[in-house]
Amino acid sequence: MYKWSLKQFDFKSVSRLTTGNQIPEFLAKLLVIRGIDTPDKVERFFNGTMEDLHDPFLMKGMEAAVTRIVEALDRKEKIIIYGDYDVDGISAIVILKQFLTEAGGDVTYTLPNRFKDGYGVKVDKLIEERKQFPFRLLITVDCGIKAVEEVNALTEMGVDVIITDHHEPDKELPDKAVAILNPKVPGSGFEHEPLAGVGVVFKLVQALSQRTSLTETLDFALKIVSIGTVADLVPLLSENRILVKEGLKAIQKTSTRGLEAMLESCNIDRESIASVDISYKIAPRINALGRLGDATNAIEMFTTNTETDAREYAKYMNRKNAERQRLEKTLESMVMNQIEQEDMENTRFLLLSGTDWHKGVIGIVASKVQKKHYRPVGIVSIEDDMAFGSIRSIEGINIIDVLENFESLLSSYGGHQQAAGITLKRDNLQALKEGVNEYLFQHFPEELFTPKIEIDCEVEFSLIDDVFYEQLKKVEPFGIGNPQPVFMVKDVIIETEPELINGRHIKFEASDGLHRFEVIGYNKVHLDERIQKFESADLVFSVEKVKWNRRMYFQLNLVDLRRR
Repeated sequence: MYKWSLKQFDFKSVSRLTTGNQIPEFLAKLLVIRGIDTPDKVERFFNGTMEDLHDPFLMKGMEAAVTRIVEALDRKEKIIIYGDYDVDGISAIVILKQFLTEAGGDVTYTLPNRFKDGYGVKVDKLIEERKQFPFRLLITVDCGIKAVEEVNALTEMGVDVIITDHHEPDKELPDKAVAILNPKVPGSGFEHEPLAGVGVVFKLVQALSQRTSLTETLDFALKIVSIGTVADLVPLLSENRILVKEGLKAIQKTSTRGLEAMLESCNIDRESIASVDISYKIAPRINALGRLGDATNAIEMFTTNTETDAREYAKYMNRKNAERQRLEKTLESMVMNQIEQEDMENTRFLLLSGTDWHKGVIGIVASKVQKKHYRPVGIVSIEDDMAFGSIRSIEGINIIDVLENFESLLSSYGGHQQAAGITLKRDNLQALKEGVNEYLFQHFPEELFTPKIEIDCEVEFSLIDDVFYEQLKKVEPFGIGNPQPVFMVKDVIIETEPELINGRHIKFEASDGLHRFEVIGYNKVHLDERIQKFESADLVFSVEKVKWNRRMYFQLNLVDLRRR
């Protein structure tokens, strides 16, 4: 059972926004809850444009980075881009490669294989690349901030390195790099901007365009940065909000061959694309390539000029995504069987393991189990005497801080508050499981392990109409830091028996006597027993406008339900 929590807001701030600003009360509440509590902030939130982006040269290291890249372009030096294999890293490679190519650069890229190389800068891989492509300048994207030894080694080989990253730095930085671009580095000048890795690269391209007069390439970069930013789950506020909002607008107007093929393969209408399409359709397909080994096809798709090639790359991505889904379903079944053997009342940390579980999908399955059982979850693949795992935590528990107490059991670990990767000896698995479980019992209160639904505000069915929806759309794009608004309505009547869809979803109709809506509960089949025709209930939901058989209507996407 979920705990329902109605978000609190400052009434004076709501009143300040509604008075003389033509902002309805429900919208004012949504804005104030999100920290948009003055008319000036509202103006920036609703109407921020590219002109409101900060000068990229305010970022520490930008001048040095741009100077070295322009020098490499002028001298016709070979440049290699090294990125991560997720959507953020792939998007960053695409943007930078496209810009440098159009600037006349002799440029290529490489990225690690999840299984052969692992995450981060790999010197051995770059040495092999250099035999075929003798580069003088290496630019990392979405990685490299912790690559102190690697940068030292590359520098000794005569390679200049520029680091672009957004991950948390260690105390020691790769200071032998020509430049470090990372908002999280102290004194970066961008500490207030939670940019994704692709966002940092966009700032670099923005700066380069000012020096090279290649401003037309920013339109392409803007489209791609919106995809990487949404996919990397960074807060969609401030610059990130502008980049995503303007990027989606750019995609709606015109597209590239690669983007068009991607949208077509995902059944996305280009003219109405939204952040949710990136989260649930585009990002999983791109990520599937990296999860299963080689993500280069995504880069080639976005940069090709050939329609036939673009479609083939998109079809290949669809096939890989289907393969990823099959692997995920198989692993999820094995994990759920293990959970049945667990003493859940005395378990606050689930650590589940198996021999040769597919490392490309353990993170997704860990997320699913975490959401279902609401506690930190680790899924581990055992290979010989070593174990490789992915952990997903819950709100209020910084899993990295927890793991610091068990460093002696771990060969390596890293990540951020809610997600971590671990490597350890197989023999240490049980000790880690018991140790973390005991630590969570000792240091965290029981109520933290009760899942909570955050409700933005209470509404009446009579409020939900075209005017309401147009106001609601002003808050888009939705994502981390600006989630899709969740509403509550009390004491409505269940008008129909719940209909089961595909064995996982439920559908019914509800009304207040005058206004009637279709309610869909995606993956909410467990709520079926709570829904009785002609009984009254309280609903928690989000609002969507859907088109079906040439008819437009409002659909309430069910979050939870309580019988009265």
